[in-house]
Parts: sequence; C-alpha cells; structure tokens
Amino acid sequence: MITHLVTRPQADQEPFASDLRQLGREVYFDAVFDIVFRDSAELDLAELNLSGVQAVLFTSANGVRAYQLNSKDRSLPAFCVGDSSAAAARKNGFEKVYSANGDVSDLAELVRTKLKPKSGTLLHPAASKIAGDLQTDLSQSGYAYRREILYEAMSSTALLQQTGNLLKNNKIKEISFFSPRSSKIFLALIAQENLLPSLEGLTIYCLSKAVADCFDEIPGLKLLVSKQPNRADMIKLIASTK
Repeated sequence: MITHLVTRPQADQEPFASDLRQLGREVYFDAVFDIVFRDSAELDLAELNLSGVQAVLFTSANGVRAYQLNSKDRSLPAFCVGDSSAAAARKNGFEKVYSANGDVSDLAELVRTKLKPKSGTLLHPAASKIAGDLQTDLSQSGYAYRREILYEAMSSTALLQQTGNLLKNNKIKEISFFSPRSSKIFLALIAQENLLPSLEGLTIYCLSKAVADCFDEIPGLKLLVSKQPNRADMIKLIASTK
C-alpha cells in the first residue's frame, strides 16, 4: 500500500483523506500549520459591520468558518476562490454562491463579470497573511475592498515524531501540498531536523506551480502539479499516478 502524508490543517484534512483512502493510500497526517479563529467578542464587536457591502469574498474555507463566527447574515452573495470554499459557503447557509475554480486572479475576474464597482464594498474575511494581491487587483478595477482579519495561521515548531520516524525509515512515498505556505513551513521543519535527504525519491503533489516552485532546489523529487487548483483535480492527479 502506498503511504501518503497530508500536511493540511486539521479542519481541511477530510474529505481529502477519505478520497485518498479510496485510491488505496495509507494516510498519515502532520498539519504543519493550524488555524486560530477570532470571534466578535474578541474583536469587541457584536457582529461584523455589513453596511454598504455588496458581496463577501472567500479565498479559503477558513474564511467561511471565520465569517460564521462573526456574522449571522447569509443574504449576501458569496464569491469563492474554488470549489472547496464554495462548498463550505453553501454548507454554511449562503444561497448565492459563485466559484472561480482557480486562484485569486480568477476570483477577481469572476467579480468583474458579476458585480459593479459602484454597487458597494467587497468584504474579504481573511488572515493577516494571504496569497496573491486581491486588493490591488480589484482596486485597480475601481472596487472598494475591505479585508477583515478574522483568523491566523500558526506554524508548527516541529514535525510530529511519527512523521520524522516515517521519513527516516523511508516509509512515506507521497506528500501533498495545497499552498506555498505549507510547503515552506514543511521544508523549514525538515531542514531543522536534518531530514532533507529523506525526501529523495518521493512524489510531491502540488496544488499549483507556486507550490511546486518551493521545491525547485530539492534534488531527487518527482514534482507533479494539479491541472486546476482544487481538491478534485488533485485527486485526479494522484489517481493517475502509479
């Protein structure tokens, strides 16, 4: 059985891990960062101010979870970067949900095709550090953009002991990465424990080229990039690999 290491935050590990098991993988977990949410009480708010907001932008399922903690309003349309965040929005009660099925550039383009700049502000529940520059992209098109920092990604300070042992004994054959952040943190933790040689020969599945670029200087890897940056295409890529 092929062993596969999942590095996603705990809240995002399923159903990806379930899909992997259906492909016959033995799945191990090591979330190299986790999500810490802030709620309205911590922010000294009764609820998020939605006055003048025409739509909510979600660049991850974590943004949906953060919004859930800070607002009961589900009447606004939800514009989502991909299918995972769109599924989270629907599950959370949003009825008008649009998916860009791509990256933040695709999300900005979706906004431009559906919304008018003069119709109101675009609210983006997010972390303090985000991928891409959605604000600049939308601002240059005349949109009013407002980011609310509602959660933080906290990096792990060490690999799990189990992960280190598995790598030392060449028990891991595949690892999947869904963001440059998780890739960089993982590589830093690997280097910290002098385990870089243990990566030789592994297959690394990457959600995007930006993820794959993080591994450019690591020799002996088989880097495979998903056709589209979503979970479904990652699973298709893994399923096609023997």
